[in-house]
Amino acid sequence: MFLAPPLIRSARSRAPGIPSEASILAAWNAKDYETVLALSEEGLAQRPLDPFRLVLKGFASFYRGVGESDGEVRGRYMDAAVFSLRKALTSASVPFRSQVGYVLGKAYYHKGPYYMDEAARYLEAAYEEASSRGEEAPLDILEYTAVAYSALENHGKSVDFFERALARGKTDLLLLAASRAYVLNGQADKAEVTALEALSMTEDSLVREKSRFLLGELYLARKDFKMAEEQYNMILEMNAESADAHYYLGLIWQDKGDPVRARAEWRKAVSLDPMHTAARQKLAERI
Repeated sequence: MFLAPPLIRSARSRAPGIPSEASILAAWNAKDYETVLALSEEGLAQRPLDPFRLVLKGFASFYRGVGESDGEVRGRYMDAAVFSLRKALTSASVPFRSQVGYVLGKAYYHKGPYYMDEAARYLEAAYEEASSRGEEAPLDILEYTAVAYSALENHGKSVDFFERALARGKTDLLLLAASRAYVLNGQADKAEVTALEALSMTEDSLVREKSRFLLGELYLARKDFKMAEEQYNMILEMNAESADAHYYLGLIWQDKGDPVRARAEWRKAVSLDPMHTAARQKLAERI
């Protein structure tokens, strides 16, 4: 969920013929993003480099677009947000500067994987700037930064930001994401502890299932077949139609030298999901 922060700014003299800053802020604080866009654009038609109106247009574009289910429409809003906020940053006097970096970073994040370098750069800078001022950065900035660095395969920095996020407060989803980051960073022991903590905290069946899959992956990698099998069987207790659980049970039986039971599990996987590529490949092999 994305909550747009209220914005406060001291009154400025109003230029004749364009909507006042106060009217734009009133629309913003009422979460009327369409009006913010209209009023900002009206002013920018006369003052194309006005940093206040560029910033508010960028903010409104982001928050208007982030809830769009249509990816193409959402992308256009993100493009507009990036354009306005980048243009605003060329000014020496940018209002709401720390929020600008935060929203700009999230706009790049929502533009997709090819923009994760810009997302990480602006989000980290916004976090550091807020910290240097003694301000509390937005709650989700650390997790966004961690995920952006993970997408860039900078797993060390991803773990660093996940740990900072966990220090501010733990949730089941955050613990699960951090556990995956530990796996990618080669920290299997921390991954196990964190996944177990997510499992103990959550009441969400999907988080529970994903945590058990991650634990099964860790146990399978270290050849602890008993523990791995236990995880996959518990997944099947929750979700009897999990083709992946049967696939991984097949891998366990293969590693234990029982090809008959392995193939039986892979057949179950394919019967549940005829398009399960990995299971079909295993059935095509001679083992």
